[in-house]
Amino acid sequence: MRWGTTIASLLLLGAAPQSQGVEVATYGTGLLPCSSYLHAREMQGSSSQIAFINWFAGYLSGANATSSRRNNMLGLSELATGLERLDGVCRARPEAHFANAAGIILMTSNSTPGAHSVDVTRYGSGFRPCTSYIGSRQPQGLDSDEFIDWLGGYLSGANAMSLKTNDVLGSSELTQAIFWLDDYCTTHPVTPFSLAVSAMVDASREIKIARH
Repeated sequence: MRWGTTIASLLLLGAAPQSQGVEVATYGTGLLPCSSYLHAREMQGSSSQIAFINWFAGYLSGANATSSRRNNMLGLSELATGLERLDGVCRARPEAHFANAAGIILMTSNSTPGAHSVDVTRYGSGFRPCTSYIGSRQPQGLDSDEFIDWLGGYLSGANAMSLKTNDVLGSSELTQAIFWLDDYCTTHPVTPFSLAVSAMVDASREIKIARH
C-alpha cells in the first residue's frame, strides 16, 4: 500500500516549493481536505487533530532539510504560529488538500525574516530517538501513528521543496521506507528519528542514481 499519491502544487519555483502544475508525491494526512483539518482543530486533543499536527511538523522538517536556501522556513515563528496561519488558509480553501495549504504557509514564510540557525530546524516527533520509534512498532506499541504521520509529512515536505525530484522515494513505497527505518533504527537506537529519515532519503537517492 502506497499511502500516497501525487497532487498538483500551487506554488512557485525557486526558494519556494515546486512550480504550479507539477505533480508532487504526497503521503498520508496531507491528502485530506482542509475541511477535515478544521473539524479536527475543533476537537482539541483528539487523535485526528494530533495526526494533522504530527504531519505538519514532519512537513516543515522535511522542507527545512531539503531547502538549499533556508533551514528554518518558519523563520522566527513557532509551530503553533504556523498552525494558526494554517487555520486561516484552510478556512479560505476548505476543499484544498491539507498539503497544499501547508505549502502556501511555506511560500509566504519564505519572504519573512528568518532566525539564523546552524542546524536544520526540525519539529515534533523528529526529536525522539530511534528507540522510541522501534518501541512504537512493537505489537504492544501505542504511538506508531505518531511516527508514521510525521514520516508522511516529512516526505511530502521534502518532495514539495526539492528542485531535483517530485518524489524522494522514487519507485519505493511508503511501506518499504518504514521497513528500512525499522532496520536502521534497530541498529542506531539513540539516533534522532529525523536523522534516521534523512539517512533513508539519502539512501533512496543513491539507489536512484545507481540505476541511471
